[in-house]
Amino acid sequence: MKPVPKTAVYTFDGTLEGYFSLIFVAFQDKIEPIEILDRSKEVQTRLDSMIDVETNDSHAKRVRDGLIRRSDRKNLRLFHVAFLSQQKETYMLLWRYLKKLFSDETGSYHRNLLDEDVYDLVQCARKVRKEVHRFNGFIRFQKSIDGMFFAPIDPDHDIVKLLVPHFKSRFADQEWVIYDVKRKYGIWYDKVKVQGVVFDKPAFDLSSCYIREHVRDHDEDYYRTLWQHYYDAINIIERQNHKQMKAFMPKRYWKYLPEKQHREK
Repeated sequence: MKPVPKTAVYTFDGTLEGYFSLIFVAFQDKIEPIEILDRSKEVQTRLDSMIDVETNDSHAKRVRDGLIRRSDRKNLRLFHVAFLSQQKETYMLLWRYLKKLFSDETGSYHRNLLDEDVYDLVQCARKVRKEVHRFNGFIRFQKSIDGMFFAPIDPDHDIVKLLVPHFKSRFADQEWVIYDVKRKYGIWYDKVKVQGVVFDKPAFDLSSCYIREHVRDHDEDYYRTLWQHYYDAINIIERQNHKQMKAFMPKRYWKYLPEKQHREK
C-alpha cells in the first residue's frame, strides 16, 4: 500500500473560488502544501507529489463562510485584495494565515498585527490598493470610431475589477473598456452594467498600447497631441525632479500615458 504523503505541491485555476477549494482539500486530506501554484500560468515541472484541485463551489463556500465566522466580511475583502496580488509567495502566506485563523477560537487573530502573517497580509493588500489608486489617476482612455473608449493597462497585480467603482462613477454616461494586456482580459461598461470581456484580436497595438488606426476616432490624434502640449506647458525644466517623478509615476506606466510618450526615456 502506497503511503499517504504528508506534504504536496498544489495547483488551482487561479481564481479565489479555486483557492478556497484548494484550502478545503488540504484541510480535509491533512496534506500540508509546500508550494501553491496557479495552474492558469505555465507549470514548468510535474511532480509525483503534485495535487491538482478543481474548483468546487460548495467547498469554496464552506471556506469562505468559515473565514467570515472567524473574523468578519471586512476581513474577507482584505483577504481577497491580498489574493489579487497574484504573487506566488502570497498563496503560501494566505495558507499560513488561514491555518492560524481557523485554529483560533477567540475570533481576534485577524486583528493581531504583531503576528507576522497578519502583518504581511495587510501589507500585501496595501500594495494592491496603492496600485489601484495609481491607476485611478494614470488611466488614459482612447476613443474608437464607434464612440467606445478603450484603456489598455499592464498592472503588477490583478486589479482590473477593483477599478470598476471609480470609473463607473466617474464615466457613468460613457461606454468604456479597461483591458489588462498582461492577463488578457478586461471589463466593459455599457452605460448600464459591467461585465468581463476577452479579445481574440485586440483593437489596440499591444507593443505601443495605442488603438489601431482603422478603428481610431478621427479626433483621437488631436487629443493625444493636446495631452503632450499640456504636459510641456506645465513642465518646468529648471525644476524637474526625475527621482520624485518616478516615485509618484513609475516608469513602467509611461507607455500608457500620451503625455509621456516620446518624452523622457
